[in-house]
Amino acid sequence: MKKIVFFFVLVTFSVMTSFAQKNDKVKSEEIKTIKTNFSRINSIKNWTKIKEVETDDSTEGGFINYYFLNDKLEKIVVRKFGESGQYLAEYYLQNNKISFLFEKDMTYNVPFYRKEFDYDKSEIEENRYYFVKNELVNLKSNLDCGAPFANYYLEEEQKRVMKDFNDLLKNSKLAK
Repeated sequence: MKKIVFFFVLVTFSVMTSFAQKNDKVKSEEIKTIKTNFSRINSIKNWTKIKEVETDDSTEGGFINYYFLNDKLEKIVVRKFGESGQYLAEYYLQNNKISFLFEKDMTYNVPFYRKEFDYDKSEIEENRYYFVKNELVNLKSNLDCGAPFANYYLEEEQKRVMKDFNDLLKNSKLAK
């Protein structure tokens, strides 16, 4: 009986390991495709149109740039400035869907108007979100402690990013 249980556990572990490796291989190929798209977009030198829209949802202002190539939206860049930090988000599109998001959130050591302000003492959080068909497939963070992100956290991040992205898409229609 012990041999049968051991065999069952061994087969189950083998199947699960095989599935995880296959899933990792698919994920690796998807990430490679996303990175190729990222490089393609960043290599574009002559955009057909860049439309800048000012935002007023931060204390020191900000802007959203929509990058179009032949009337197709390829990239969105959001910059927001505040007295105690700044925020950058770069959205990369593929087939009119989000493919990649780079977020950089900088928190100053003190508000920029105080004499103790030191840009080099700012705390910086950088996150990289990888999407396939508007579904978050991977998240990398410079604050990552090495443990996998909890599923509920990934689900909440996907909801937040997709809401922000969809709001930006609605505004892009106005930007044309």
